[in-house]
Amino acid sequence: MKKRITAWIGVALLICMSATAFAATPEGVGRQNLNGTERIVKTYTLPAGSDPAALPEADFEEDGFLFAHHTTTSEEVTATERKTISEERTAETESKVLEEVLKKFPSTIPYEQDGWSGMLVLDTGSISSEAAGYTTSSRTISTTQTYPAMMYQDPSTIPQTAVKDGITLPLTGVSWTVTGTSLAGDSLVPTEYTATATYSKRLSSQVATGYVSTANYGGEVSRTVVTGVVYTLTYIGTAIPATVVESVPWARILAGVAVLLALAGGAAVLLAIRSQQGVAVYNLIEDDYLCIGRQQLDVKQPVIDLNEFEDVIQTNYFSFVLDESTTKKLFGRTIGVTLGDVTTTHRVKETGGKYRFNLEMGVDW
Repeated sequence: MKKRITAWIGVALLICMSATAFAATPEGVGRQNLNGTERIVKTYTLPAGSDPAALPEADFEEDGFLFAHHTTTSEEVTATERKTISEERTAETESKVLEEVLKKFPSTIPYEQDGWSGMLVLDTGSISSEAAGYTTSSRTISTTQTYPAMMYQDPSTIPQTAVKDGITLPLTGVSWTVTGTSLAGDSLVPTEYTATATYSKRLSSQVATGYVSTANYGGEVSRTVVTGVVYTLTYIGTAIPATVVESVPWARILAGVAVLLALAGGAAVLLAIRSQQGVAVYNLIEDDYLCIGRQQLDVKQPVIDLNEFEDVIQTNYFSFVLDESTTKKLFGRTIGVTLGDVTTTHRVKETGGKYRFNLEMGVDW
C-alpha cells in the first residue's frame, strides 16, 4: 500500500515539474503596498506574435495574502534595421548634354517601401542617354566663288567643285559680268569678264527625335520592427483571516486523502471526486427564487455553467448557494458564471457556513 501511495506522489511531482518547465519565467517580480492595497507585479518578455494568454497565474497565497490576477499591460520592444539599396530612374530629355540632362533628375528622392524609408542620392556618374528615335533631316549647303579677268564666257574654264566646311560641292551655275570692253570699228565689244560660280549640294541625315536618360540613386534606408513585447501582470492581494488559516487541519486532511487513495486503489479518480463540490442554483420565477438544480463545482477552476439549465430558466436573475466546505476553500477567490456567450464573475467574501450570492446575467431570456 505504501508503494502505491509513493508511486502516485511521484507521478504528481512529475506533472508539477513538467508544468513548471513549460511556464514562462518572469524577468522581474516586485511587491508594493499602494494606498493600503498589497500588489505583486511580474514582468515577462515574449517574442513578437506570442500569445500571452497563459501568463496569468491561478490565485496564490503569500505572506498571509491571497493574490489574484488583476491587470495585464503590454509594451512593444522595437529595433531599427538598416540596409543600403539602389534604385534606377529614367527621364525623357531633348538633349544628351549632361548639363541639360541633370535638370531632369533631382539630387535626392524619398524612398518608402515595405516599411523601409530614407533618402536616396543621385549618382551623377551613372547617367547615360540613348536616342528615343530618329527622323530624316535634309539641308542644302551652298557657296559662291568669283573669278575675275576671264577672257571668254567659257564655263569649262571655271573650277567644277568647291569645298565648304569640309564638304565638296559641285558647280551648279555660273553668271557672267562684263568688266572690260574695247572699240572694234564703231562698236564696243567685251574683252574681259568676271564669272560668279555657284556650288551647292543637298544633304540628308538621321537626327534623334529625343533621348531617354537613365540615372541611379543610392543610399541607406531603415525601418522599425517589433522584436518582442514586455507584459506587466499585476496581482491584488486580499488578507486571509488568521482564524481561517489556523483552522485548516492540513495534517489530518493529507492523512485522510492518503488513506482514501490507498483504499480506493485509484488515486487520480478519488482526488478528482474530492475536488468537486456542489452548488445549488436558483432562478427567479414568478417573484420567488426556485431551485432549478445542483451542479458540481471544481474548486481549482470554479465555473458555474448555467447553460445546463437552459430548458428551465425563466429569467436572467439567479441566486447561488455554496456549501460550508466550498465556501472556506473559495474564500477570496473568483467564481465564473456562464450563460450563453456571457460570463460574469463574483468574488467569495465570507468564510463561515454556507455562502449565498445573487447575480443578474446580462442576456435576454
